[in-house]
Amino acid sequence: MFYTLATVLMVLALLYFAKPVLVPIALSTMLAFVLSPLSMTLERWSIKGYRIGRVGSVLVATGIAFGLIALATWALVSQVQSLAADLPNHKTEIKSKIASLRVSEDSTFSRLTAMFQELFPEEGVKAEPARENLDKELDDKFADGSNTDQDELADDAPSTIVVAAAEDGRIAAASDILLPIVEPMATAALIIVLVMFLMICREDVRYRLISLIGDKALTGTTRLMVDTADRVSKFLLYLFVVNAGFGLWFGIGLYLLGVPYAPLWGFLTLCFRFIPFLGSPASVLFPLLISIATSSGWSQPINVLIFFAASELITANIIEPIVFGKTTGLTPIALLIAALFWAWIWGPIGLLLSTPLTVCLVVLGQHLPNLRFLKVLLAEQPTLDARLQYFQRLLANDAKGATSVVEAYRKENGDEKAFEEVLVPALQWTRRERSDGNISAEEERFIWQATRAEVDNAKEAADVETPADDRYCVLGYPVHHESEQIVLSMLKHLHNATCDTNCFTTKQLPSRVLEQVETQQPDVVLLAVMPPGGLPQLKFMCEETRRRSPSSHIVVVYLGEIADYDELLVELRGDGASYLTTSLGQAIHQIEMLRQDAMEKPDTPAIESQDGADMLEGATHAS
Repeated sequence: MFYTLATVLMVLALLYFAKPVLVPIALSTMLAFVLSPLSMTLERWSIKGYRIGRVGSVLVATGIAFGLIALATWALVSQVQSLAADLPNHKTEIKSKIASLRVSEDSTFSRLTAMFQELFPEEGVKAEPARENLDKELDDKFADGSNTDQDELADDAPSTIVVAAAEDGRIAAASDILLPIVEPMATAALIIVLVMFLMICREDVRYRLISLIGDKALTGTTRLMVDTADRVSKFLLYLFVVNAGFGLWFGIGLYLLGVPYAPLWGFLTLCFRFIPFLGSPASVLFPLLISIATSSGWSQPINVLIFFAASELITANIIEPIVFGKTTGLTPIALLIAALFWAWIWGPIGLLLSTPLTVCLVVLGQHLPNLRFLKVLLAEQPTLDARLQYFQRLLANDAKGATSVVEAYRKENGDEKAFEEVLVPALQWTRRERSDGNISAEEERFIWQATRAEVDNAKEAADVETPADDRYCVLGYPVHHESEQIVLSMLKHLHNATCDTNCFTTKQLPSRVLEQVETQQPDVVLLAVMPPGGLPQLKFMCEETRRRSPSSHIVVVYLGEIADYDELLVELRGDGASYLTTSLGQAIHQIEMLRQDAMEKPDTPAIESQDGADMLEGATHAS
């Protein structure tokens, strides 16, 4: 814990104090991600058999990108200067707006303000008593004709000190003016050069990173780099397209509404929307204030607000989900926390880069086991999968919540996967938790009832009920627990259309079941067991079933962890079992293969040779 905390503090200190170095690197990397697809496309192009090559494509791509940035910056500065020169001409409209906002003296707010002023009166500003007394004394002396020492009065008067600027002050003033200009220009030049080198030497950078991490992690490192480049590039590209479209649309709308300098507000909207959460609301403030300052009434500002709100709702709820999809894979809370964190570390640049940097962290968490906590904290997928959500809802005595989880999973994946991946694990955990004493018998019964209800809901939701094929008979028996009875009901639902399946309950004694097996001679006897426990009862049922019905296939459904599959298979076959399956899908597949074989060879005895059984079992085990 100490080392973890120390590592976190060291990383935070490095990010904070190394900002002058890390910010240009981060900006260059993001721009390289954006421009690499364009550079590679230009590199593959050939004009009359001549290719411009790697260096030429990088120069063209960076020239286009930074040329557009410079042109947009020049247009923005010119528009801002024009706005600053034109805004004082609208003093009349601004004064009328302020006057219209004044509260009437008869309003409730004005009366409350007057009441508080009466209860808590403010002390008036007192005149300077010393100055007043001095003036009075002078008037009295001059009025009496007395002699006054003018030099003495002059000494009492305040003196003025004039400081002459030194010659070196000009150099200091010049440096104060030039440094804020030279430093950003030097950083921009460094970013441009670094972007070009990253794109020209991208393979060399990739190989050096792989060498640094080690060749033993070659597969994971390659997937990490590919996933990072793909997701960040797509995200930045899609984000630029959406923001550019929104900025163009908003600028056209402002122009039609008559708002001055509409192109400026459209471009600022494009830039502001790169800031998560806060950028979009902030982008409407400037055109709204200008509309209030320049329009004669309130209709234009209200129309601006309505137009922006409608456009933002359509973009956020329709366009962005379609365009982005699962590109970022970040939760909204993660985006907000990441924006606050990177803004605290790197300021406005960190706020702009917060989403791409967080995407990189999520990718690291997906591919590096030691950083899995980043995936859990930031990734969009739920931290609990469907089976854990279902079991947790049942433990919380929330049957409706559990039903919603199962229904959503069943609609997306089908009944078989819902049973196999959600309901059966819940039954297995219930058996283990009850065996360890972590849950009570009442909680266990509640989970059984809820799970049985989910199986019944699946049967009712089936679109078409196909009549069972009574030519192939399957008898199922739960070896020693009610959870196994629920598993058999799942199997019956999944293959009842192809077989005549009848399942016993735990209330029926094994002797009565064996008597019916001996009388009916089914094609398949399905024995379900869910550990812990149940193995002695399973062996007994295998021996007695084989003795009373030699021609029946005994398929064991063992839903639990098996330390040695081959050893258990040999042991159960010695007791008379034909096949050992460990899931619902394997059991259904095994029964279907046996049924098809029986339909194709009706005269062949149901029991197969040992070689054929071994081959079939091997295929089932492999599947």
